[in-house]
Amino acid sequence: MSSPKKTTRRNVIKVGMAALASAGIITPEGNTALPKDIKPKARGETKVVFLGGDVLHNFMAQEPALRGICERAGWKFYSVHDARYVTPELISDADLMMIERWAGGVPGWIPGPVFESAPENDRYMTDELEDAIVDNVTNRGMAFMSIHCCIWAMAKKKFTNMLGVNAIIHGPLQTVRCNNFNQNHPITKGMKDFDIPIDENFGAEITDPDTIPLYETFGLDDKRQDYGGWCTEKNKGRVCGFLAGHTYFAFQNPNYLELFRRGAYWALKKDIPVKG
Repeated sequence: MSSPKKTTRRNVIKVGMAALASAGIITPEGNTALPKDIKPKARGETKVVFLGGDVLHNFMAQEPALRGICERAGWKFYSVHDARYVTPELISDADLMMIERWAGGVPGWIPGPVFESAPENDRYMTDELEDAIVDNVTNRGMAFMSIHCCIWAMAKKKFTNMLGVNAIIHGPLQTVRCNNFNQNHPITKGMKDFDIPIDENFGAEITDPDTIPLYETFGLDDKRQDYGGWCTEKNKGRVCGFLAGHTYFAFQNPNYLELFRRGAYWALKKDIPVKG
């Protein structure tokens, strides 16, 4: 009878990396790849990198909704749900980055084969990634979109300064009404009030005089009125944020997805086309 394989740190690391390799980056072709296999973007391409999905937030609602917006625009969309794959090299030529993750505390969502234990925390957000994001936005002009819990990163001062807001923690799950749209900004001009039936009502505290509120949200249960969306310009880059998105209801709402579409074009410094 053969003896069982001895458990060593090296074997554990090898098994962990094999599990990670089953996840990877979802490419525009629908395949998965590792960062080293992602080719630099071609001339004229628009590259979008989305980091989303953890054990508290539905990647399978977020990913197809945001991918659809970007691919209809003709942009290449790379999505990731494990922050260890979001390297400085991956975003070094990105035109737009979107994040729906909060800075710490839970593991990323990792699909794949059967696991004997839950995946570990993927260490989002590291200081290295914070520096890379801020540098790419402010010095290179990469666009950035903050989605839902991305705002919850108080320990990351460079990152939150780039966002131009501080987070106000949400209340209970409830109907959230998006209202009081800024009719003087191209992202929200012409938008009318709408409800998201089940969501968390995060709020944004404006911390930068250059931050422009885009709309407000009202929680029908806790009766709290907050800023629910904003935008700002940080040196060469543009940033916007939208705070709904805890549940799949937001990513099925055509009005909310229209905000994403307009926000993406604005952050990329592209003219916002009339919705087709």
